[in-house]
Amino acid sequence: MVRIFALLLLAPCCAIAQSAFPTAFPDGATPMTAEALKQRITGKVFTIIPAAGAQMRVQYQDTYAFVNSGSFSDSGKWRVEGSSVCIDWQKIPGGCSEMRTVGDAIYTKRASNGEVVIMQPK
Repeated sequence: MVRIFALLLLAPCCAIAQSAFPTAFPDGATPMTAEALKQRITGKVFTIIPAAGAQMRVQYQDTYAFVNSGSFSDSGKWRVEGSSVCIDWQKIPGGCSEMRTVGDAIYTKRASNGEVVIMQPK
């Protein structure tokens, strides 16, 4: 009985620990100018692996972005505002995601939940 009670007390702690993700950019991450950001992502495809959930494939064309995750897909118009990329998705809520670089790596703070993830080029 004591073991069951202990497991019940620890279960919420484990759930909290598993859902934790980084919300701060790594040390040394610097914002890009709007023009540099646009040049770094236009015409490219990236893979994003969140702490929880399915891997995402994001493609930036001249004015439209496309996202695929499992069997889900969406598209929307995108633009650069300062050091952020803003996307007006058709199906999911849109928003602006701040982006920063460390060397060649591009990190983004997801508009949906504030998680900082690396955008891996394909």
